[in-house]
Amino acid sequence: MSKARLVHVLSILQQQTNEHKALTLHEICEKLVEMYPEEQCSEQGVRRDLSLLEGLSEERALSVRIESRANAHNQRSYKAYHPKFGLNEARLVFDSVSISRFLSHGQKKALISQLEGFLSEQEVRQVGQRVKNGIYQRVQVRDCLMQNEQLPQTLQVLYQALDARRCLDFTYCKFGLNGRQQPVRRYRSILPLKVVWEKEHYYLIALNPDHAEEDQQRNYRVDRMADLSLSGPFWRKVSAEPLRYGQFDMFPAKERCRATFRLHRELLDMAFETFGTGIRPVPDEEKDDWVRFSAEVELSTGFARWVLGQTDKIEVLGPPAARGRVRQLLAALCDYYRD
Repeated sequence: MSKARLVHVLSILQQQTNEHKALTLHEICEKLVEMYPEEQCSEQGVRRDLSLLEGLSEERALSVRIESRANAHNQRSYKAYHPKFGLNEARLVFDSVSISRFLSHGQKKALISQLEGFLSEQEVRQVGQRVKNGIYQRVQVRDCLMQNEQLPQTLQVLYQALDARRCLDFTYCKFGLNGRQQPVRRYRSILPLKVVWEKEHYYLIALNPDHAEEDQQRNYRVDRMADLSLSGPFWRKVSAEPLRYGQFDMFPAKERCRATFRLHRELLDMAFETFGTGIRPVPDEEKDDWVRFSAEVELSTGFARWVLGQTDKIEVLGPPAARGRVRQLLAALCDYYRD
């Protein structure tokens, strides 16, 4: 048995077949001669290779499943596929990579190239047509201006710090007036709490020793972090709280209340997505096509910004503390435009 031929036969099955398309023994031999002319090929030898591959597949020694089936003329055909990664799953993953705003073109191209290895050539063509730079663009998205080629490595360091309960040193970057990223500050002994995904970006929620007396959590956008390194152990015993419905910033506010809203029906989907399916809207008695509901909210600047972002389609009815938050921000905005 030729070990090289065995590898070549497996490669042909992976590239040329899938769950719905198989090749006969004769077709496999033809492709073997075409793709690897230096390889000695006999149907008897290739049949033994295929039998061995089927056995390895049954023992789950391969990352793909190898199957064969005889047709009405007793002619056997063979196929290789990933049972848990089909065409529909591939489309979702490829789209997710392509529309990601925090990955650079180079990172997208590399990831897609690796993902294609799980598919046959026919499935690759079915997933979607490539455009320039090797990226699939079935779904259009505006590129993110701040792309960090080191993002995967940065995330790895963050996860290491969280697992080992170690603090972090890093440089934080922002755009300058020239439209280019530039370092603005070096942070030291930052205590990481959790990594969250919010508004199409990764954020690190952490405690800063410079503000330890305030016990105020800070957020740092991960793609703006550079030159990360682990430093000392945690300087405080902490536990990260999970993100909750009714939380409008990435870290919890100190003040919470149960607020009552009047909302236009157009925004009902948004209300459920923001506060969860536990809210119980009822028709408003004063306005047609409006509803009322109550929900737990955190009284933060983010809450007031969210309310004003819905313009004239929402009203906070109470309590006074919640209405006061919105009124305070609205007054500040009005001052900007006073003649």
